[in-house]
Amino acid sequence: MAHVRSEKKRVKQPARHIAASVPGLRLAMPRKHVVAGVCVALVLACVAIYGQTLSHGFVKCDDDIVVTDNWHVQAGLVWSNVVWSFTEDVSTYLLPVTWFTHMTDCELYGLHPWGHHLSSLILHAIDSVLLFLVFAGMTRRVWPSALLAALFAVHPLHVETVAWIAERKGVVSMLFWTVSLGTYAWYRNRPSPARYVAVAIMFLLALLSKPTVLMLPFALLLLDYWPLNQVDLAVTPVVMARRTAWLVVEKVPLFLLTAVFSVVTLILTGTRSDNLELGDRVPLAARFANSLVVYVIYLEKTLWPSGLTVYYPHPIMRPVWQVAGAAVILAAITLLSLRHARRHPYLIIGWLWYLGTLVPVIGLVQNGGWSHADRYTYIPLIGIFIMVVWGTADLAALWQVPRCALAVVSGILLVLLSVCSAVQTGYWHDDKALFSHALATGHESSFAFSNLGLLALEQKRYDEARAFLTRALALDPKDVKVLNNLGKVALDQGRYDEVKSLLTKALELAPRDSGTLINMGMLAMTQRHYDEAGSWLMRAFEVEPKDTKNLNNLGLLALYQGRYDEAKSWLMQSLDVNPLNGSALVNMGLLALEQQRYDEAKPWLTKALDADPGNVEALNDMGLLVMNQGNYDAAKPWLAKALKRNPGHLNALNNMGWCLMNQSQYEKAEQYLRKAVELDPKFAKAMINLGNTLAKLGRQEEANTYLKRAAELNQAR
Repeated sequence: MAHVRSEKKRVKQPARHIAASVPGLRLAMPRKHVVAGVCVALVLACVAIYGQTLSHGFVKCDDDIVVTDNWHVQAGLVWSNVVWSFTEDVSTYLLPVTWFTHMTDCELYGLHPWGHHLSSLILHAIDSVLLFLVFAGMTRRVWPSALLAALFAVHPLHVETVAWIAERKGVVSMLFWTVSLGTYAWYRNRPSPARYVAVAIMFLLALLSKPTVLMLPFALLLLDYWPLNQVDLAVTPVVMARRTAWLVVEKVPLFLLTAVFSVVTLILTGTRSDNLELGDRVPLAARFANSLVVYVIYLEKTLWPSGLTVYYPHPIMRPVWQVAGAAVILAAITLLSLRHARRHPYLIIGWLWYLGTLVPVIGLVQNGGWSHADRYTYIPLIGIFIMVVWGTADLAALWQVPRCALAVVSGILLVLLSVCSAVQTGYWHDDKALFSHALATGHESSFAFSNLGLLALEQKRYDEARAFLTRALALDPKDVKVLNNLGKVALDQGRYDEVKSLLTKALELAPRDSGTLINMGMLAMTQRHYDEAGSWLMRAFEVEPKDTKNLNNLGLLALYQGRYDEAKSWLMQSLDVNPLNGSALVNMGLLALEQQRYDEAKPWLTKALDADPGNVEALNDMGLLVMNQGNYDAAKPWLAKALKRNPGHLNALNNMGWCLMNQSQYEKAEQYLRKAVELDPKFAKAMINLGNTLAKLGRQEEANTYLKRAAELNQAR
C-alpha cells in the first residue's frame, strides 16, 4: 500500500516537476547571445532564399481572387471589410485573420506585389524564429532546436507556402500554431484558467487563419508525452492511463473547436466551390489508397526534394504495388518508432505529429483535382524534422562524433537545401515560369496548359494560346473554363461561328455557368446583335445578380443602344457591389462623354485612375475627353501613356492618329492608324481615318481603297 501511495504522490502534483525542467517561453538558458545569434541566422537564411520574391509579381493561381481582383481587400482595414471577412464567399475556408493581413498589405503597399511578398517573407522568418524559441524552451536544448528551425526555414517543400501570395494563410496559421505551442508550455509550467484560455484563443486565431490546423489539440497531447513529460512512464499502467485520460479530458474544449471548424469547413468547401466534385469520381477506397502513397511521397520529397511543382494531377487510381509498398513503409516506421518509444520518445512523437497533422489535407475528403500539394507539408514536416534532429543528436553522442564534424555536415545540408529552395522560388517569378516548370517536371495537366494558354491569350499570342488550350481540353474535355478561353481566342480573331460552337458545348456541360452566358452575350454584342446579347446577359444576371462584370456589360449594352438612363442604372449597380470596379468607373465616364457632359466624365475617369493608375481604358478615355474639348496637345500624353501600357490598344491607336490628323501631322498619324488597321483589318473607324489621312498626303488611290473597304464593313453590319 505504501508503494501505491508513493506512485500517487508522484503524479498528484505533476506541474511542480515540470516547472523545474520546462520554463515555457522563459528562455532562462545560458549563453543568451547564442540564442540571439541563431535567431539572426534564421532570419538571414529566409532573406537569402526569399528575398528574390520582392521582384516577383502576382500569379494567376488565386492571387487575382485574393488580391488583384478583390476590391474588399484593396479597400483595406475598414469595418465593412472586417464584417465581409467573416461572411465572404470568395474562398473555400473561413479565414478572416488571413484576410486582415492582405488588407493591411493593401493599406501599406497598394497593389505593388513586392510589398505583399515582403509580408510573407517576414511571417515565414517569424515562424522559423518562434519554432526555435518554443522548442528550445521546452527541451532546453539549443542546437537541436536550432537545426529543427533551420530545416523548417530552408526546406524546398515550404517554398510554395512562402512564395505564393494567395497561400498567405499557411504562414499566418503557422504563426498562431507555434504561439499556441509556446502558450501551452507556459500553461503546463503553471496551470491556470487564464493560461488555458490563452491557449484556446491562440488556437482559435490559428483556425481563423487556415482551418487545416485542426489537429493542434492532438499535437499538444503528443507534446505532453515529449518533451513536456506529463506522463510518468515509471508508474503502473493504471496510473499512467488515468493521467493520460485526464490530459485528454483537459483538452475537450480544444477538441470541440476542432469539431466545429471541421463541420464549418466541410459545409463551406461544399457550397462555395466545386472542389469536392472530384470526390464523386474517386471512390473512398481509391482516396484512402492515394493517401497512403502520398504519405510516402512527402517523405521522399523531404529527403530528395526534386520535381517540385505547383500542381500534381490526381491519378484517380494508384497501382496496387504502390499502395502495398506505401503501407509496408508506413507500418515499418510506425513499429520502429513504437519499439523505441520509451528510450527515444521523440521518434514516435515526431512520427505521429507527421501522420496526424496531415490528416485534414491527405485527401480522404477530396478537395480539388490534385493528389497532393507541397504547401500541405508546412506544419507536418516539423514532425519528421524532430525525428531526424533529435535522432541524429543521440546517434552522434552514442558514436562520439565530434561536434565540429556534426556542425559541418549540418551546415552543408542546410546550404544544399537553401540552394534548392532558392532555385524553386525562382519558378514563382511569374505565370510563364511557374507553369512552364510544371510541364518541365513531367506533371502535364489541364491546369498548367490552361494557365499558359490564358497567359498567351492576354498577350495576344493567339496561335500559342490555341495550342496550349487545345492540349488542356484534350486532358480534360469537360473543362468549361478552357472551352470559354478557346472561345475568347476565336472571338478575338473574328471566328464567330467557332466561338458559338465552343460556348454551346460549354453550356451543354454547365447550362447555368454565368461565365459562359456572359461570353455568349459578348459574342452577340460584338456582332451588334443587341437584342440577343441582352437575352444572354439577363440569363447570366438571373444566375449571379451580383456579378460586377455582367452588370458592367449590361450597362455597356444599354449605352451602345442609346438607353443612357438604363446604362447608368446597371453601372451604378456594379459600383454598389464593387466601388473600385475600374471597368464600371470608365464606362460611367464614357457614358458622360457620349452625352457630351465633359465635366461629369472627368471625375469618373479620375476615380478609375486613382484606383488603378495603369488602367488603359481610363487613360484612353481621358485622352478622348481632352481631345473632344479641342485640346490636342493635352490629349497626346494621355494616349501615349495608354499605348505605353498596351501598344496594341486599338482605340488608343485610332485616337492618337485622329489627334495628329487634327494637328496636320499626317505622316505620324498614318503610322498609328496603319498599325490599328494591321492589328484589326475590320476596324472600320480606323480605316476611315487612315483613308482621310492618305488623301491629305496626296495618295488618293490608296486612300480610296481603305475608304471603300470601311464602307463595305459598315454596310455589312
